[in-house]
Amino acid sequence: MIRTQIQLPEKDYLALREAAHRAGRSLADCVREAVAQYLARPTPGDKVLSHAGRFAPQPAEELKDHDEWWAEAILEKREQ
Repeated sequence: MIRTQIQLPEKDYLALREAAHRAGRSLADCVREAVAQYLARPTPGDKVLSHAGRFAPQPAEELKDHDEWWAEAILEKREQ
């Protein structure tokens, strides 16, 4: 584990400290849980990519400009 420091607004710190105390947990444990939940959230790009491949491909000549741009964005994201 890596030790780090953060700064919180006093109001948030006091509320977090009280919540940790009520739960019988350390403040650090509550912060670690919050960070883990934050990192587990899907990003907006993940939602777009989840639809890729769900529909039949269209011939390139039938694509509208915005469809072509969307397809290119998905391909670029996959290459990263």
